[in-house]
Amino acid sequence: MAGRIPRGLAVVGFQALSLANSTALGLNTTCKAGRVFQFSVETNDVRVRLDTTAPALTTGVLYQADQTHWMFDVPSANMKFQRSTGTSKVSIMAYKYVGDSSA
Repeated sequence: MAGRIPRGLAVVGFQALSLANSTALGLNTTCKAGRVFQFSVETNDVRVRLDTTAPALTTGVLYQADQTHWMFDVPSANMKFQRSTGTSKVSIMAYKYVGDSSA
């Protein structure tokens, strides 16, 4: 899927996160309108949680650096990212399903 938007999806927003301390960061208002997320972890692994608890340096689902990841139909309001070590940079594209007026 690299290089093109999958059929049936429309872009709703973009966000870049720089994770340099022990504070987990969530999505901006524009990206929260998404239902599908493509994100690249550009430097150092990150941890992600989708529940109401923020990830920490050693807890949360680990996503490796130098890769692009996809999440479908996730609760964006609770999505938070945290670095695993060092400073992590994450770039996020948010999409909604074409015709979905609730997103």
